[in-house]
Amino acid sequence: MRLIGARSKYKIGGKTVTPRKITIAQWRELFDSIHAVPQLIVSVMTAAPEDRAPYFVAAVRDSFEDIVRVTAVLTGIDEEYIEQNASLDELVAFYSAVAKVNNFGDLLKNGRGVLALAGLGANQTQQET
Repeated sequence: MRLIGARSKYKIGGKTVTPRKITIAQWRELFDSIHAVPQLIVSVMTAAPEDRAPYFVAAVRDSFEDIVRVTAVLTGIDEEYIEQNASLDELVAFYSAVAKVNNFGDLLKNGRGVLALAGLGANQTQQET
C-alpha cells in the first residue's frame, strides 16, 4: 500500500472536497447508480469509425446524470447542487485525483494478474485430469 501525503483539496461548484479512498459501501452504491455509462461506452466503441464522433457527443450528453450521481456519492454534495454549480473542468480534476488516491492503475494491474492466475489454475487442473 502506498502512503499518500497531504491530499489536495478541490472545488466543485464552490464547495471544497478532498479525494478519499472509495469504501466497499461506496463501491456498491456506485455500481447501483451507474446506469447509462457502460452501454454508452459500448455504443461508441462499436460504431463505425466515421460515426464515432457523433456517438461520443451523444454519450457525453447522456452520461451527465450518471456523472452527477457518482460525484454526489464520492463527495456527499447534493446532486442538484452539483448539476447547477459544478463545471466539467472541476469534475475532471476531482476524478483524476480520486483515481490517484485509489491507485486505479495498480488496481487494474493487480486485477488482471488475479484473472491471469485464475486462468492458469484452470488450465493446470484440466491438464492434471
